[in-house]
Amino acid sequence: MRNSFSRSCLPNWRAASRPALALVTGALVVLLAVGCGGGGSDASAGPALPGALDASFGKANDGTPDGVVNLSLGNGNDAANAMAVQADGKIVVAGSSTSTGGATHNIVVQRFNTDGTLDTGFGKSSDGSPDGVVSLNLGDNTDDVARAVAIQADGKIVVVGTSVGQSSNIVLARLNADGTLDAGFGAGVADGTPDGVVAVNLGVGDDVANALVIQPNGKIVVAGSTTSTTGGTTSKNIMVARLNTDGTPDVGFGVGSADGTPDGVVSISLGEGSDEANALALQADGRIVVAGTTTSTGATSNIAVVRLNGNGTLDTDFGAGNADGTPDGVVSVSLGDGADVAKSVAIQSNGKILVAGTTVAADKSINIAVARLNADGTLDASFGAGTADGTPDGVVAVSLGKGDDDVNAMTVQADGKIIVVGSTTSTGSSANLFVARLNANGSLDASFGAGNADGTPDGVVSLSLGDGSEFARAVAIQPDGKILVAGDHVSGSSTDIFVLRLIGG
Repeated sequence: MRNSFSRSCLPNWRAASRPALALVTGALVVLLAVGCGGGGSDASAGPALPGALDASFGKANDGTPDGVVNLSLGNGNDAANAMAVQADGKIVVAGSSTSTGGATHNIVVQRFNTDGTLDTGFGKSSDGSPDGVVSLNLGDNTDDVARAVAIQADGKIVVVGTSVGQSSNIVLARLNADGTLDAGFGAGVADGTPDGVVAVNLGVGDDVANALVIQPNGKIVVAGSTTSTTGGTTSKNIMVARLNTDGTPDVGFGVGSADGTPDGVVSISLGEGSDEANALALQADGRIVVAGTTTSTGATSNIAVVRLNGNGTLDTDFGAGNADGTPDGVVSVSLGDGADVAKSVAIQSNGKILVAGTTVAADKSINIAVARLNADGTLDASFGAGTADGTPDGVVAVSLGKGDDDVNAMTVQADGKIIVVGSTTSTGSSANLFVARLNANGSLDASFGAGNADGTPDGVVSLSLGDGSEFARAVAIQPDGKILVAGDHVSGSSTDIFVLRLIGG
């Protein structure tokens, strides 16, 4: 059964008066549905409710509502794909920009102070980008995009992504705390990159990195996909690589495997179709959990969850003896006849594994899906138990209307509540960003976005930043419980980066 919700206040948002604002370059029209996100920001109205914009963030007088920061780097397209919070509370956002490099994409990393202003002590350069922004161009004829970012214990910033020329290669960069490249990372490597950057090329096909974690010992784990050709058939395999702290391959990871990859890299094929890793998490015991998608030839995709031991071998205690056609160490989750995709993974404090992504409903629209696995890989039947959403116990599906809902990121609060972010589209309209909060049992948290007038259920906040589409791509929780969301939105003929902060509670 599919729950549908109208979004009655959205047309009013789109039709409301929108003030123009001056930005780094050009002008942008921005709109927020005040009152549609679980409470306003006016102090006279009482304390802001969970899900409301935090009025203390982004007070820029630039036409954006308090609680939202808009960043335009020029006339091109700017995108945010990942975010991390430093120990001092500063916010690091990574993505790409054509504004800073012309026709091709450059990797961009921005750092914001806790109030939402750009940190002008970061990235002081002469590349045309403002202080607070670092732009990395890895080739005149390549598109360079950052997909994930993490902060080391010493404060250095590690970014992973892809550089696309004739083929796609994995790239990692490490920045010092001031935004300069760390010359001790990848130093003297003959891969054509400057010191501070490492390129990983696994063959003639395309190699892609989508996720990144840093182990307690400082080693860097990256997950994505690598392309191989066998018998004239080309497909993608799940790829997991581990690097030492200096950027060299960790030859103790995946050592001696017969998968055609060098030591330091593990490639996993789950059949004749394409397999891809989109998310990565590290268990307290050092085992590595990877989530993504597996597709049989000519069939739709299923969610795939893989667990590796610390040395890169499959953990045969995970999904052991299952009848899903996958090897021990791998779990395949099918939620129906349509395509199921995993976009994010997180480990709860009790060791259970949360996976967020999308599933196709009976009416062919795309819905939010969140699954929880026990430590052995079986579905946790206590999660989403007894819901009438057509999914098995262990899985929750949420529909925000007749259009498509997409998930890009997930995180878990200290109290066990689950935050999921992405975009939602009404039929025939542009996309809005959404933030949903689930209780630990999988039900929507009715205290979040409570009483909103946007047609979404309590537990969900939907925000529009103007006439174009908005896409929430990253989420993080501050130590004080406030929720940070980063992404990009269409502004006229280009896209800009946004960061917003919501009240937690």
